[in-house]
Amino acid sequence: MIDLPTPQDLVLDSTTRGVPPGISLHDSAITSEHWSPLDGSMTLPVMTLDQSVLLANTNHFLAFAKDEGVFLAPHAKTPMMPQFAASLVARGAWGATVANVQQLSAMQEQTISDIIYASPPGGRIGASHLAAAIGRRPASKVFVFLDSVETVDALHQALARVDGACAYGLVEVGFGRTGARNLAASIAIRDAILSTKGLIALAGVATYEAAAVVKDVDHRKTFDRLFKLVEETFLSVHDAVSNDTPLIISAGGSTYFDDVIRALRPLSKKYDVPLVLRSGAIFFSDDGLYSRAFEAMAKRGFAAPIARAIRPALSLWAEIISRPEPGLAIAGFGMRDAPNDQGLPVIRRVFRNGSDIGIGGEQLPVVDKLNDQHAFIGSGAVDDVRVGDVLELGISHPCTAFQRWNAVYATDERHVVQAVLRTHFG
Repeated sequence: MIDLPTPQDLVLDSTTRGVPPGISLHDSAITSEHWSPLDGSMTLPVMTLDQSVLLANTNHFLAFAKDEGVFLAPHAKTPMMPQFAASLVARGAWGATVANVQQLSAMQEQTISDIIYASPPGGRIGASHLAAAIGRRPASKVFVFLDSVETVDALHQALARVDGACAYGLVEVGFGRTGARNLAASIAIRDAILSTKGLIALAGVATYEAAAVVKDVDHRKTFDRLFKLVEETFLSVHDAVSNDTPLIISAGGSTYFDDVIRALRPLSKKYDVPLVLRSGAIFFSDDGLYSRAFEAMAKRGFAAPIARAIRPALSLWAEIISRPEPGLAIAGFGMRDAPNDQGLPVIRRVFRNGSDIGIGGEQLPVVDKLNDQHAFIGSGAVDDVRVGDVLELGISHPCTAFQRWNAVYATDERHVVQAVLRTHFG
């Protein structure tokens, strides 16, 4: 089973999307309300999470990782539900991944022992706060991306001011975003880490391969260069430490985990070090960015079964609020409710009085544009929808979907709410 965030005796009222006016209840009581976005018992829009799909996705990916001999530190930034991250660790994940100090602090509250800090902390300000967070929970091993000598020096100085604090340094290499661009830069970072005399322990190499992808350029050629740099950097790290020093190799993995495994697993096996993937959004998937990525992955062949098994777990529900003219419908949601950085939401089904009206495939209406609170629907069978119809939509990019909601409703297969899930984006 997957442990979703348990009721925390939080009071829900109409200041939370989905809760009707005049209602005030503890989240532990929500199951008995039998709320559903389909029957008018909730205000719209709302975002829901299908519990059975999440469980199936989780089972599939954990089993895949075990079968392939790779380790997982799922990126917690996607849902920012610390208890979910802890439940993945309890089921066998190597650890968790974060991107900033606030996320690290949230994961430390769950006493997760191995945490990857997948971003250079920066200079004096960022390094000081990171060192303070590490010092508060010294039982957690924090593996930090380091891509410059300056950042190593800043973190070293910050750790020296915090009693008992130490970090585990990963030499980050990369193209397109952060990361050392060549072996000479990697070796300089390695040597700077070694000069800290153990305040930062040299712990391996990390990269984020998706940042290197360039539109209209064959990503495999770019990956060949990147993974060659990963291997060269790892060998330079391995040669600089004793044989019993524990090391890891880490890559992003969500949309290209097949390429990562094929390229880096031989290296990890040869030197008996964990290959740690930081895939986080895969557990939730979507109807856009990840759907397209998994379709492409299935065509590449190696990971086709898992790519085809993962399904979207998130749904956005909204009502048609206006039909101002033929060929145009306006739905009551917008950019405040749905991500649009990797594509617009996709209408899956249209409901009228709680029943699917049967529009499907290419005939489904299409969302063409979003304002802050309004969605413009002007393509497909738009003239078949009426004011009051309820749309079930799939989103594109779960990372930027979750951040818009401080409460997400977990539902069963009948779309009846079973729990309210609190996110912790700060």
